[in-house]
Amino acid sequence: MLKIRCHVRKFLRNRFFPFTTFMLKYSRYRGFLEALIDTGSPYTVVSTRDALRLGFPIKRMQSGESVSLAGFRFFNHPIRNVTLIFRTEEEESFSVSIPQMGILVPTKINRSTLNDRRLMAIPSIIGNDFLEDYGFSLYFNPGKKKAFLLQEQE
Repeated sequence: MLKIRCHVRKFLRNRFFPFTTFMLKYSRYRGFLEALIDTGSPYTVVSTRDALRLGFPIKRMQSGESVSLAGFRFFNHPIRNVTLIFRTEEEESFSVSIPQMGILVPTKINRSTLNDRRLMAIPSIIGNDFLEDYGFSLYFNPGKKKAFLLQEQE
């Protein structure tokens, strides 16, 4: 069994949520991201904040499926052939190449939008698509502040 390291921290309304950290590699863009593991989300996405931090030209990325999240409207701009590298509980690297994931690009980009603290607080997300496609289960115990992703080997 493969266990991907996760951590639990307070996020919304002072409640605990599971997160994981991974390295994203896409074309010339690379960097570490902390992502909320959200089994209710159909999508794995890079947040607007993380996309800006990694230098993605989001003003030229206003295309893709329109989605709503936390009261904001976004384009789920597709990026293809992305590599995600996670740390396992055994301190080893686990790399997965995914054919496509999205970047959350606001439908309106201006100074006001980019300075909105609520929008910039939206994290990157590991969604149900990733969990299903790669056979991961989420173990999450907020009381013990423990979480991990488990991939059972067949």
